[in-house]
Amino acid sequence: MTDIAPLASAARAVFGDPGVHAVVRRGRTVHAVSLGQWVEGEEVPELLCRTGVAGWSPTVLEPTRSEVTCARCLRKLGGPSTSRQLPLFGDNPNYG
Repeated sequence: MTDIAPLASAARAVFGDPGVHAVVRRGRTVHAVSLGQWVEGEEVPELLCRTGVAGWSPTVLEPTRSEVTCARCLRKLGGPSTSRQLPLFGDNPNYG
């Protein structure tokens, strides 16, 4: 059996400073990070929005100091969403 404590500790150290957020595998969406239970009682950084990550490992999260852009994370943080959802009906008077 492998001791995962060093891996968990290293992941916590990377995301331990305030203002450090995460992208998944060099993605474009920036997520807020919180600590969550992993295996064997270890806590590791996880996405605040709880979006699943296929093949999850703490090593797929890459640190960034960019602003959070994930709409779900922003809602959980109580901030404005940056979602660019188009309105179903615009200001056009010909629509309902």
